[in-house]
Amino acid sequence: MPNNFITNNKQQKTLKGRLNTLISISDELKFLVGYFYFSGWSDIYLSLQKNPQQKLKLLVGLQVCNYLGNIIEYAEQSEEYSSKDEEFQKYLVSLGFALNNEAMDTEEFYNQVGFFVQMIEEGRLEIRKTENPNHAKLYLFQLNEDQAEKQGMAGQFITGSSNLTRFGLHNQEEFNVEIKDYGYAEAVQYFDELWERATPITEHLENRKILIDFIKNKTQVATITPFEAYCLVIKTYLDLQNQENEKVNLDSLLEKINLKKFSYQSDAVNQAIQMIKEHNGCIIADVVGLGKSVIASMIARQMNKRGIIICPPGLMGDAEKKDSGWWEYLEKFGLHNWQIYSRGKIDQIADNIEGRDFEVIIVDEAHYFRNQDTADYEALSMICRGKKVILLSATPFNNSPSDIFSLLKLFIVPGKSTISLEDNLAGKFSRLNYEYKQLSVIFKNWNSADDKKRKQAENIYTTIIDENLPIDIKKVKDQTQRLSNDIKRIISPVVIRRNRLDLKQDYVYAKEVGDLSVVKDPEEVFYYLDTEQDEFYENIISKYFAENGVFTGAIYQPFSYEKILNDKLDEFGNRQYNQQKNLYDFMRRILVKRFESSFGSFEKSIDRFLQGHRLVKDFINKTGKFILDRSFIDRIKDFEIEDIEANLEKYAAGDLKRKTPKNNEVYDISTFQRRQEFLDDIDSDIQLFEAIQKRLKDLKLVEKDPKQEEIIKKIKHLLINEPDRKIILFSEYVDTIYHLEKRFRKEFGNDVLICDGKVSKELAKNLNSDFNAQYKGSKTNHFKILLTSDKLSEGFNLNRAGTIINYDIPWNPTRVIQRVGRINRIGSKVYDELFILNFFPSLKGADIVKSKEIAQQKMFLIHNALGEDAKIFDEDEEPTAAALGAKINSNPEEEGEVNTITKIRNLYADLQKKHPEIIAKISQLPPRVKTAKSHPEYELNVLRRKGLSLFAQTVGKEENKTIREIDFEEFLQKIECKIDEPTLKLSSVFWSLYEEVKEYKPKYKMGRSEMSLEQKAEANLKKSLRILKDLNFENLNFIQMLIKDLRHYHTLSTKSIRRIGGQELTDDKKSISSFLEEITYLKQHLGENYLDNVESRTKSRSKEVIIAIENNDLKELFH
Repeated sequence: MPNNFITNNKQQKTLKGRLNTLISISDELKFLVGYFYFSGWSDIYLSLQKNPQQKLKLLVGLQVCNYLGNIIEYAEQSEEYSSKDEEFQKYLVSLGFALNNEAMDTEEFYNQVGFFVQMIEEGRLEIRKTENPNHAKLYLFQLNEDQAEKQGMAGQFITGSSNLTRFGLHNQEEFNVEIKDYGYAEAVQYFDELWERATPITEHLENRKILIDFIKNKTQVATITPFEAYCLVIKTYLDLQNQENEKVNLDSLLEKINLKKFSYQSDAVNQAIQMIKEHNGCIIADVVGLGKSVIASMIARQMNKRGIIICPPGLMGDAEKKDSGWWEYLEKFGLHNWQIYSRGKIDQIADNIEGRDFEVIIVDEAHYFRNQDTADYEALSMICRGKKVILLSATPFNNSPSDIFSLLKLFIVPGKSTISLEDNLAGKFSRLNYEYKQLSVIFKNWNSADDKKRKQAENIYTTIIDENLPIDIKKVKDQTQRLSNDIKRIISPVVIRRNRLDLKQDYVYAKEVGDLSVVKDPEEVFYYLDTEQDEFYENIISKYFAENGVFTGAIYQPFSYEKILNDKLDEFGNRQYNQQKNLYDFMRRILVKRFESSFGSFEKSIDRFLQGHRLVKDFINKTGKFILDRSFIDRIKDFEIEDIEANLEKYAAGDLKRKTPKNNEVYDISTFQRRQEFLDDIDSDIQLFEAIQKRLKDLKLVEKDPKQEEIIKKIKHLLINEPDRKIILFSEYVDTIYHLEKRFRKEFGNDVLICDGKVSKELAKNLNSDFNAQYKGSKTNHFKILLTSDKLSEGFNLNRAGTIINYDIPWNPTRVIQRVGRINRIGSKVYDELFILNFFPSLKGADIVKSKEIAQQKMFLIHNALGEDAKIFDEDEEPTAAALGAKINSNPEEEGEVNTITKIRNLYADLQKKHPEIIAKISQLPPRVKTAKSHPEYELNVLRRKGLSLFAQTVGKEENKTIREIDFEEFLQKIECKIDEPTLKLSSVFWSLYEEVKEYKPKYKMGRSEMSLEQKAEANLKKSLRILKDLNFENLNFIQMLIKDLRHYHTLSTKSIRRIGGQELTDDKKSISSFLEEITYLKQHLGENYLDNVESRTKSRSKEVIIAIENNDLKELFH
């Protein structure tokens, strides 16, 4: 190859080498390039620095722009009448793209750009933009006097394909020619002619100042103070929360339908639509009473797409009159092409989903669908595929990580997550759920009397907490709090959550909502038992139905009698044992809670349990068999109590054997290793129920119920004092409402309205006209008292009532918040104060102080009997009777705290008011700016962005060199400073740590149980490809698609995965038939090409650094 060819071949010359050689022997340089990208600057930087008298004329032929994150050249013809100033401004824009390119985010560029500015200031570097687009590359070197004399020439030049970039100079193959012996004068003339006609960029003093100011203050090397950085972080957070792409303009509609406009609702609509565009869905999690249904309706109207609503049957409303429930919202907001379905029919919706052209799904009370391993969740998951999903839930945080992940999975592809820096959200939540379970074991067993359980807790503690024994429960609590913060941080990009504190404290919202009703602390009301009644009360709670009490619950846990239990159960056996043990505990706790609720409710349960046990005994005597329905166990926690008892009766009678044979576990009693003990325990439970039945009758607790007598007396007193204040009495159980109804009718006549959970059209009309202050129809005043189950604690406006009575002990604080939320509605204040009454048992003859003490002791006994079902205490708290009483009687409105968004909104409004000049400056800053300040402990704090989501990361040095993702508030605390905080130079460790943060990719493994089930499913699918020789093409393709999903996307529900991997696939015809049946079911409900849609919407999102702030402990050297 001729010696004057430059190809950047490693064995030959590179353009970088030749430029540096020629620069070192030249006085003047003239470069014509497509664009000066600066990536090539570092390759000639040192040579230019060594020749302080040298001048460089840089002629730029093209503009550049940012296209999909890449810098590209483009030709822009100068407009005929465009001025030099306009051309200069275009160049500045183009320069901004080049200098703010992510490829320039390097230590080299950061340190060398100052020399570039210095050369401009000294006049050594002149830049002009060609009059017309020019793609030529020409490098002219006017040799210094010595070299000109030695070589016998004035200069030489290089021309060819290479731009002045790192790739052009040495990183990729090019073709250039170095010419010495001819054409130099002509090339100089060509350059000079272009130069004369070109637009000056650096020569005019004013333009030079503007250019230098642009580089110093509007590029990623801009010098910013720590306080400016603090302001920029706050502004960035709000900018992403409040994207202005969506103009929510529903004012005229709201006025037309007589709904007051609130900014907090229109802001939520704006945020939600951005979330849906970015993540395919969102969770509206405002607390009860803030209008989640209104917000969801506004979103639906704004999106202008067809949709469906899935909600509890009681919230559907009247489909004909459209004056209540969701039907009313659809009518008001003009959503005439929407449909409403009861969640009770969700399997039917999934079966008939094919071909329906709706695009949006709203799921009300979405927390119901928290268990991926149920048929209902599987059906909803199938319905939501490929749709935009809006979930409504006031309680998304009150659950385990797996419950929250279930909700996210309805619209986010877990293997290609848009809400986390890493793609694998499934692995992340698997780790969180594993840690949550491990921490729960520590809390449960750390001071257990059982050595085995305590040692298990200690082993977990030393592993998870990484501390020496003894267990410090505060450290366990701290770790649990960190876990909770992790989850809130992860889901924050898709959650909109405000409470009343937010509305009261937000600088805008507070003016709109005005004064809110004050919820007074709950009042304790006592009812009194005589000595015999009290003894019976104690026996029920502490003896008969306590943990390990007289009640054996044998029919709920036959597996424990079928086998001699040991620690060597396989996974399937372990699952059966745990499920049945949980079923027994659940039924035992139900009886305790029903007893506390009312003697009438308890009597009904005892009657049902006795009937069920007698039917079981009779069935065993006739057939020698016992049946347990697996699907019933799976859904136990989602049933209402009456549904549970009705289903128990069904399967006890053998009815379910005929209806759902596939889900039944049939036990042959003759094979039980503890057969006689099983039969004896059933007899023992029958005798217990019969004895309780008799005792209830002997004590006349149902006919002369002391609790009922006291509540009637109290309500009469309330109505005398305030006859216009309506009262709502809530009970968890319908049977309690029925028990109270007869006596209330006798005492209060037609002033009483009863809701047994079934909201008929007539009842809905009465609820609206008599209890809903926002009802636009004709208001009435027929009722003073509403007796209702918790069916009405969700979704209804009952704010013409001013008093809530919790007839049962309110174990669940969330349920109390929901109840109070029915009467405490934003925008329709009726009462200045709202009252709550709680009822507790005591002994006849006790004064108030003693009554309180007795009530606390009884509550404590019940709490102990309920165990994990009554989650009142934090894990590290010492449970005591007095502490329990204080917690149960705490004010529900005082729960919670001001959310991050409210704090940031107020903070930014204050900054705008006090420092408008700083806000103006930071508004022009690009991403990737950096600063440093002093701090007691070294930390590099980096704020990154992926799509519309922000991620805060921090890393220390030396022993603390672990990159952590932290929540935004913690990040803000680390960078907070005063306006006069001095700016430090970046330290010597900054760039290495900064690069580590940018490259950081956390890795998460699936938890053992999830991995095990997915592995079994994948193994079965692979095996099917081997053993099923006659698979048709559609099934073959679908099975391969399922494998791909399990490996990369993780979109299948646990229930669907269990269909595939629940039982090992064998060569047996029955096994193959069952497997193919499940594959066919999934293909019909998912669609045979279901993954195509998933892949099409999982585009990769670029990640970029927004800002890096170094907290320097001043122990590091500065650059």
